[in-house]
Amino acid sequence: MNSAPLLVTAVDHPSLHGQLDEFLEQLRAERACSGRGSGRTPFPALIEQLAAPRMLRLGVVTGGRLVAVAAVDNDGAAAVAVLAPFRRRGIANELMEVVVERTTAIGYPPLHRFTAPGVRLAG
Repeated sequence: MNSAPLLVTAVDHPSLHGQLDEFLEQLRAERACSGRGSGRTPFPALIEQLAAPRMLRLGVVTGGRLVAVAAVDNDGAAAVAVLAPFRRRGIANELMEVVVERTTAIGYPPLHRFTAPGVRLAG
């Protein structure tokens, strides 16, 4: 397996110009990442949350490519997404550890999971 280093950085950094839009387009094109069954696409509300202005947004870059994004609004609602080829590697967990560390350091309210309208969380 290729083990290119993972870098957590601000998504709005000039070196990532245009990569957020590309990342979101790739999410929109994915199938079967919002639940069981074929033909399902990511929740549009999740993509909207990741794209919303005035958010603290961090991303994971590997090989010069943005592969994961986490966004936190001013109320502490956190959303995270990882592109399909990079899932099941712990990237989202590592990214959220950095997000929690940084939001705590700058005085954000306690984080909670962003939930798309009409979605019931298990557990």
